[in-house]
Amino acid sequence: MSEVPDEAEVRAATQRAVDATATAYTADADIDVEDTLRREMAQAGMALDDDAWVREVAQAVRSGHPISFAEVGGDAPADVEPTTPGSLGGDNGGA
Repeated sequence: MSEVPDEAEVRAATQRAVDATATAYTADADIDVEDTLRREMAQAGMALDDDAWVREVAQAVRSGHPISFAEVGGDAPADVEPTTPGSLGGDNGGA
């Protein structure tokens, strides 16, 4: 039986994947942002089956909007509200 991932771990891994995708896009605006995001999430051990979530996050990356999966009182400063597009859904803990 597999372990259920801790929500904070899922959020942190998701944040790293999104940040890596945004960095890659900044370096090369011709990349496929959705594909890069899926690859980064897969490397973190999380499968994505929510196409709408991927499109929403990819659009935010392309738009240059900050994306934060940190919980207030956790990794984010107290005055920063998390901006979590959609639901992670699927096999990645559903954070």
